[in-house]
Amino acid sequence: MRHTITAALLLLTAACGSYKAVRHAEPAPVIADTPTHAVRYAAPDGQTLTAVYINSNSPMTVDLQQGNTVERLQLVNTWTQGAEYSSYDTRWHVQDNTATLTRRNRPTVFTEIAE
Repeated sequence: MRHTITAALLLLTAACGSYKAVRHAEPAPVIADTPTHAVRYAAPDGQTLTAVYINSNSPMTVDLQQGNTVERLQLVNTWTQGAEYSSYDTRWHVQDNTATLTRRNRPTVFTEIAE
């Protein structure tokens, strides 16, 4: 009787292990095509900036480079056609080929510069 129980337990254990071995792996979600990419933007008033999107960080970040200053913002929201990055008093909302920079509640709309 003791041998029968032991054999049954071994078979159950082997069956559980083989289930895990043949389980199909699900594909990993695609977060971003490249770890880092830069996009240049211009506003109607002549301002320009470069947004360096750093997709390898967690959470993802963007460095906004204007002149000699760099401001790093963290990803706070994503949508099908856009994303929003934020810091204490700055928001960067990207959608298609435009982006809105809001600093101290003053929005400036930028358009991507085609290069």
